[in-house]
Amino acid sequence: MKKLFILITLTIFFSGKLFTQNIDTLIFFDYKIIPLHYQFQNTVVEEISGIDYTGTPGKYYLLPQSKSAPHYFLCTIDEYKNQISWHLDSVIKIKAKDFDGESIRLNQKTNEIFLTEELKKQSFLKKINTDGSIKTILQSDSVQKFNRGWEGMTFDNTYENLFISLEQTYNKPITDILKYNMSSGKIDTFKYTLDILPDDTRNDNGITEILYVNDTTLLILERDWQKSTKHTAVRVYKGIIDYETKKVKKTKCLYNFDNLYFNPDNVEAMTFNTDRSKIMFMTDDNRNKHQQTQIICFSIKYN
Repeated sequence: MKKLFILITLTIFFSGKLFTQNIDTLIFFDYKIIPLHYQFQNTVVEEISGIDYTGTPGKYYLLPQSKSAPHYFLCTIDEYKNQISWHLDSVIKIKAKDFDGESIRLNQKTNEIFLTEELKKQSFLKKINTDGSIKTILQSDSVQKFNRGWEGMTFDNTYENLFISLEQTYNKPITDILKYNMSSGKIDTFKYTLDILPDDTRNDNGITEILYVNDTTLLILERDWQKSTKHTAVRVYKGIIDYETKKVKKTKCLYNFDNLYFNPDNVEAMTFNTDRSKIMFMTDDNRNKHQQTQIICFSIKYN
């Protein structure tokens, strides 16, 4: 009993300490490719747009954009000394006629799973019920640019608030990050300035995912498919939340994926690992034989 008490005390202390630390930089660790048309339990693994840590070491939920047969995967990603490995554990069906998922997050206090859905003109925050059906919690307003809606979300450390990121607005380069209170329904809107990149001829840069670090800091994932150069530009920024001005201000680029030795694909998903020593990213292959489903892992350096 004494050992159990010490373990619980250390766990609480360690968890609290994590949310006070400052991320300084990201260091590439390893990446793996899920083969094209790879099947598991008669289900093709493709169009992965969301990933979240389940609370069990090494276990993650993967959310595909499976419109006609909605589902998500339970996946194991193991970390070794200098590499990762992966395997799928199960396919979990979602009871819906169609669903265009973008982000998946687990409320580890209530064990409820939340999803964002992006349609052409509107986006939705939904919750998976105990019977596998989904319930709409919140829907977007008219500021969403066509097919550029709610791509990312992240809970704070209390699970009382959910930050939701809008990929783009019509007022580019300014887009929105919402802070939604789960109990009161109150919404605060924070403005965020996207990069304007020289090869972005289609005006395509936007936020694809966000991660809560602490009360003042979010990680922002910006991704831009540059058709003119056939290149995907991906950057991860540290964003400081200014509650007075209602802005999230980028202060540092933690990593520019141009520095990788391979070409990153359409990066849409990210999550912390068990002890927040690493971040897992995943790419959406868009069911395209010329693209890849990649798991890309970075170590985190704190200061």
